[in-house]
Amino acid sequence: MNQRWTLHVENFARIESADIEIAPLMCFIGDNNSGKSYVMSLLWGILSNSDLFYRQFKTSSTYDKCNQWLSQVIKKKKIVIEDEIEQIYLQWFNELLFDNKEELVKRIFNNENIDIGKLELLHFRRLKKLTVDFNRSIKFSVSHIQEIDVLEYEETDRIGITLPISSENLDIIYWKSNVFICWNIIMMGLTDIFPPEGITSQAVYLPASRTGFLLARREIVSKSIESLYSLPNYDSIHQESLTAPYIQFLQIMNNLKDSDNSYDKKNTPLIEFLQDEILHGSVIVKSNGKIIRYLPDDIEGKEFSMSITSSVVTEITALLLLLKDKTPLKLIIIEEPEAHLHPALQKKIAQLLIHFVHSGIPIWITTHSDTILQHFNNMIKLNNRSSEREELMKEFNYSEKDLLNPSEINLYQFERGEKHTTIEKLESGRYGFVGNLFNKAIDELVKEIYAFQEVE
Repeated sequence: MNQRWTLHVENFARIESADIEIAPLMCFIGDNNSGKSYVMSLLWGILSNSDLFYRQFKTSSTYDKCNQWLSQVIKKKKIVIEDEIEQIYLQWFNELLFDNKEELVKRIFNNENIDIGKLELLHFRRLKKLTVDFNRSIKFSVSHIQEIDVLEYEETDRIGITLPISSENLDIIYWKSNVFICWNIIMMGLTDIFPPEGITSQAVYLPASRTGFLLARREIVSKSIESLYSLPNYDSIHQESLTAPYIQFLQIMNNLKDSDNSYDKKNTPLIEFLQDEILHGSVIVKSNGKIIRYLPDDIEGKEFSMSITSSVVTEITALLLLLKDKTPLKLIIIEEPEAHLHPALQKKIAQLLIHFVHSGIPIWITTHSDTILQHFNNMIKLNNRSSEREELMKEFNYSEKDLLNPSEINLYQFERGEKHTTIEKLESGRYGFVGNLFNKAIDELVKEIYAFQEVE
C-alpha cells in the first residue's frame, strides 16, 4: 500500500462532515449507531465499483490534460509519473466520483433514500512513484506486470500497457489507458480496476452478522441473492434489502471451493496463527463447496458441522477460508472482529491484525473492544522501546512482526450527537491512543462498583 489519501464526505447519513485518511491498519471506534459501518461501507464501495469510472467514455477539460500528457509520453518505453501529473489524474478521478456519487451510494446500500453531499479524495501522495511500461503488440490490453526484473524499478510501483501497432480508434485506446493509469495511481495495492474473470472485487467486507450468514449460506445461492435483495428487483414483498457488502460476503461464502493447498503461500503464517492460536483446529470445505467442517486438534479423526461448533469457530471461519481461497486478497474490512471472543482471544485477534499489515494486506476494522485498542497501544510502546525491545520481546514471546509503528495505523473515534456524529482522528502519543469514549464508560462503571459495594 504505497499511497495515502483522505476521503472527504459531507452530509452523508448522520455525518455532517468527515475526513478519513487511509492507512494499512485503520480502526473505527465509538458509539453504536454512529455511522462507523456506513463510512466503512462507503470506502469499500469506492474500491469495489470501479466500473462506474470507466463504463462510458466521457471527456472533460481535466481529462484532456491527462490525455495530452499521455499523448506526449506514449511513444516512450517507460515513464515515471511525477507529482504534478498525479494531481491531474486525481482531479479527474474526483470529477468522476462527484458525477457518480448518488449511483455509488445507491449501489452500496441498495436504497434510494440515503443522501450524500460532497464526496472527494484529498491530500493524495504516493510513498513510491508509479512507472508505466509501454509495449507494442497487435492486440491491445492493459494489465499489471507482475515481476520486477530490472533494478531501476525497485523504488517504484510498476504497471504495463500493451498498445496496438496501429488502430483506427485511438480515442478509445487512450481513454482505456488513462482509466488504467488513473486507477492505479490512486488504488494500486487496494483493488484492481480490471480484476481477473470471475472475481467481482478484491476488497472483501466481513459483516458483523457473519456467523448467521455462514450458517444460512446453503439456503441462499448467489442468483437468488441478487434477484431477491438487490434494488432493481426490489418490490413490496421484500421489506428490507441487503447492502452490497453483505451480498458480496454471501456470494463468496456460497462459491467456496473444496480445500486444497493452492492458496497464496504468503498467507501460510496467518493461517497457522488462526488455527493454532485461536481455533485450535482447522476448517475444511468439501462436496463442491457445499459442506464446511471443523476439525479440532484434540479429537483426532472427528469433523463437526458449523451448526454445532462454538461461536468462536463460526466467527473466525470466514476469515480463515478467505486466506485459504485462491482469490488474491488485496484488502480486508472486518466489522467487530472481537465478536463472541473472550478478552484473551481478542488480544490474539489484535495480534493477528498487525500480522496482516506486515504481510502486505491492509486491514480496516470497526470495533467496540478496548482490549484490541490496548494491544495496539502495547505494541506501539514496545516498538518505541529501542533499548529494551529485544529483552521485552523475548520475555513476552513477541517478534518483529508483532510490533506496530504509529505510521501504519489511523484510528477514528465516532461520537453520536443529538443530530450529527462527530468523527475525530485520534493521535498516537508516547503511550499510544487514548479512546475517550472507552475511558468514559469504564470510569462510570468503576464509580458504580465503589458506590454499590458493601463497607466491612
